[in-house]
Amino acid sequence: MTVPDVPGAMVNNQFFEEFTDKVRVKPIPWEGYSRAGLISGDELRELKEYQHLAHSSTGGGRDLAEYMGLLVRLTEKLSSIDALQYLL
Repeated sequence: MTVPDVPGAMVNNQFFEEFTDKVRVKPIPWEGYSRAGLISGDELRELKEYQHLAHSSTGGGRDLAEYMGLLVRLTEKLSSIDALQYLL
């Protein structure tokens, strides 16, 4: 038995969009986390690279799998609610 292909669907939720916007605007002290030894210098550099590329018009062709791996590692390391909300 084969499973039919189902097209992706975009779900819009005003509450979720507003909440996400509020979380994204709040600055996360990544440099402070790095100085405290909570994240490595390489992780800090990767975060800054991605944030820069995310705000540029080109997107930079960043490998999404690498970035997802970084996010997973950071969610395992960090316990700050602000940082976890930003990452998720």
